[in-house]
Amino acid sequence: MRHVYLYVHDLRSSGVVRNALDFAKRLSQDHPTTLVAGYGQGFFAEEAVRGPFRLKILAGREGALGRGVAALRLRAWLSKQPGGVLMSVGNMGHWTPFLACQGLRHIARIYCISNEVARDDGLKSRLRLAWMAALVRDAARIVVVGRALRRLPLFARAIETGRAAELPNGVDKAQATRLSRAPAPHPWLEEPVPVVLGIGRLRPQKNFDLLIEAMGRARASRRLRLAIIGGGADEERERLARLARAAGLDQDFLLAGETDNVFAWLSRAAVFALPSRWETSSLALLEALAAGTPVVASRLAGDAALVLDEGRYGLLFDGDDPDALAQAVLAQAQAPVRPGERALAYDLSLTNDLYAGLVDEVLARGIRSA
Repeated sequence: MRHVYLYVHDLRSSGVVRNALDFAKRLSQDHPTTLVAGYGQGFFAEEAVRGPFRLKILAGREGALGRGVAALRLRAWLSKQPGGVLMSVGNMGHWTPFLACQGLRHIARIYCISNEVARDDGLKSRLRLAWMAALVRDAARIVVVGRALRRLPLFARAIETGRAAELPNGVDKAQATRLSRAPAPHPWLEEPVPVVLGIGRLRPQKNFDLLIEAMGRARASRRLRLAIIGGGADEERERLARLARAAGLDQDFLLAGETDNVFAWLSRAAVFALPSRWETSSLALLEALAAGTPVVASRLAGDAALVLDEGRYGLLFDGDDPDALAQAVLAQAQAPVRPGERALAYDLSLTNDLYAGLVDEVLARGIRSA
């Protein structure tokens, strides 16, 4: 029987890792399945150990050296494993399986592209596109997550020729409802001052600078609090804290760090804000819909306009305009446009079945030579 190897960069708190764990459980129903993590640290480490699949941890630290160690260990380990398919999820981790699998004829590769690659940053953008082209050449199949990446000729051609498949992200609404019932993770969420919630690692992509500026302007009309969930370097935390003080947020600004239950936050927040400069298909957005949280999203955030049906299930704003974001946040805090049952259109069980079908298709075609 062919084996399936599901690769994630780490086990930290993120929607990508949470969904990878659910997908590994789904795959294990049909195939011997191993979840392979480049690094074993993170909020989901214990859950990964308890899963109905094997778990393989490669390295103990991050950085270029850590990735090199992970790639060498993955290659040595895969060389002794049965033939099958390795699916790499999350853009951060593709280097490790790509390097590890060169020349391994018994392992077919599927790479899931889940973040924008053609950004307006000159040489870096060209290098990312060249890297994506290398992945397309190496892969048995490419998964383009969401609609936004289809506009790139590289992925459009790959989809047309059958080298790639466009598949959605998904969210488990029943799980969201269950986890929402957990105790409030912070006192703010039990107090009358509305909390606006941002979610994501503290990186330029998430555009938290704009959110902080907009919140400063919105507070001229009413008191609001801003909490941001996500990990990041100490330097970035300090920089965002300085911006919040300059915007007048003072004690109404919280960098909450990582969490293993984002739904306990979302279900009690007045507004979820997605100000991203780029995305493909935002898992945080789907999580907000599943929790029933009123949403404000940037039109630059991948397929957010499609997911929100051009404002039917949440408000959209020009992703560069802090005043537009401030007004949208105030509108959602006062008379919200709620998501209703929109999350059911992105049901995780249906999504996992689509991904599992792709894995089965690659397995049925036989292992592609590298």
